[in-house]
Amino acid sequence: MPQRNAVKEGIKDAVPIVLGYVPLGFAFGVLASETGLSVAEATFMSIMCFTGAGQYIALGLLAAGASPITIILANLLVNLRYALFSTSLIPYLKILPTRSAAALMLGLTDETYAVSMVYYAKKPASVPYIASLNLTSYASWVISGFSGATFGYLITDPSKFGLDFALPGMYAILLVLVITSQRHLITALIAVAICLIMAYVFPVTLINLSNIIVAAVVAATAGVLFKR
Repeated sequence: MPQRNAVKEGIKDAVPIVLGYVPLGFAFGVLASETGLSVAEATFMSIMCFTGAGQYIALGLLAAGASPITIILANLLVNLRYALFSTSLIPYLKILPTRSAAALMLGLTDETYAVSMVYYAKKPASVPYIASLNLTSYASWVISGFSGATFGYLITDPSKFGLDFALPGMYAILLVLVITSQRHLITALIAVAICLIMAYVFPVTLINLSNIIVAAVVAATAGVLFKR
């Protein structure tokens, strides 16, 4: 695939992600401002972290007066799932230069991972495609976070605009994209069931999102077994 076409396809495939990131990032900016962060601080967090869940958790812990070490450890725990994601991408990215593949992983999120997996099922991985997908998503997240921190005071009730539904809505779209067989559907249902059971047994808190990790590991194992 010519590089220009790959870039265009990466940008096009990022559109569903952007549609989710804009309201979600804006809501983050609003919350960051309410937590006491300046526009520069909120924007800097989005630039350096690029992890929605981690940033929201950081805000909650900051509001609770947690120490920097606690915030860092909480983020490490929550983002352990990216070790699973990156490992599963090895078969697709091994055709790329190691340094390029490693650099591209800086833009790995739940959403870019899901979209990439759909793409890799049809075409081989390429640096232009992944870079354009990641950079488009990243730019939308940073810009929307900046906008929320700057103009968030104009919105007194984010739920009136559906901002509180941005994240589940985006994940629902991505789930539909990746389910292309009965095996995928069964695996997804297993993940949902385990996630809900774990959340019931061990109530979810800002620093206890173990249900996500456990559900991902068990469902991934089940998916491999079904494939065999």
